[in-house]
Amino acid sequence: MQRYILTEYADASPATREVYDDFMRTTGETSVPIWIRSLGHNAALARAYWERAKGTLFSGSLPLPLKEMIVFVVSARNGARYCSACHAQCVLNLDKTLTFENLESAINPDTVPQLPTYYQTVIDFALKVVHDPNSLRDEDFMELMENGFSQEEIYEIISLVDMATMFNIYTSSLRLDLDPEYRAIL
Repeated sequence: MQRYILTEYADASPATREVYDDFMRTTGETSVPIWIRSLGHNAALARAYWERAKGTLFSGSLPLPLKEMIVFVVSARNGARYCSACHAQCVLNLDKTLTFENLESAINPDTVPQLPTYYQTVIDFALKVVHDPNSLRDEDFMELMENGFSQEEIYEIISLVDMATMFNIYTSSLRLDLDPEYRAIL
């Protein structure tokens, strides 16, 4: 059963088109992905989801490749196929030093991590947040700070985990199909 309906640009309300246009203007993409089109029937929801993504991914001080890596790892850990594929592709496009094997090592507990320390420290922290945010210790925060992250950047990391989890629930519940450009990554 198809659990969602896509609202194409031509069929969208003016308010929804504003969201679509803002997405394309902000990201430089020439089309709107399935996740936004699946919200297109309700301009308020489409705007709320897009504003959350835009505010979390495209503002703050953490570099975008690191943000995309966090969203990828959280999504993979949560089993969110749509978000995992989308953000894996983004990470690999943004950081040409990383390979798909690096990404696999970040999510597979049976492998030796193949990521630079900069990424691995953040990934370890993000996975603790996913697993049980109540179990975070002061030492977890201190480790990030010792690796050069400010308190504000740590808040960004937590916000990214939270945003990714929200999108994971949405995309997985509806079993969104992958956009064509993300199918190859899986």
